[in-house]
Amino acid sequence: MPIALDPKATFEYVLEDDQSLPPEEQTVFTLRGLTVAEEARVADSMISGLPGQDELSFRSGTHQLTVLRYGLRGWTGFLDSEGKSVQFETSNGSPRQVKDASLDRILPKYRTELVNAILERGSVNEDEGE
Repeated sequence: MPIALDPKATFEYVLEDDQSLPPEEQTVFTLRGLTVAEEARVADSMISGLPGQDELSFRSGTHQLTVLRYGLRGWTGFLDSEGKSVQFETSNGSPRQVKDASLDRILPKYRTELVNAILERGSVNEDEGE
């Protein structure tokens, strides 16, 4: 049975490396799935080619950055090496998106995990009904 999704609904996500920690020590990321228009823009950003040329290139870095800009909505409990909270910074424009300076604070392997969590949110099954 199909389940209607709220494309703007957020959900909390704890990285796999943090899941064994006590809840008060976990970093909790606030994510949301992508709208159909955002998915299209992400897909369009993945392939690059110039008119009149037969070669196309896959832009995986642009894909990851675009997904994070749309889907990462905040965090709590994200600490720097001195134990201080890292501020989640967003742009002032519309739509508000996470700034690259904030994304720079996340290790690449964790950025990849967050991208996968954002993209998989679009495949909710009946047991997870919203």
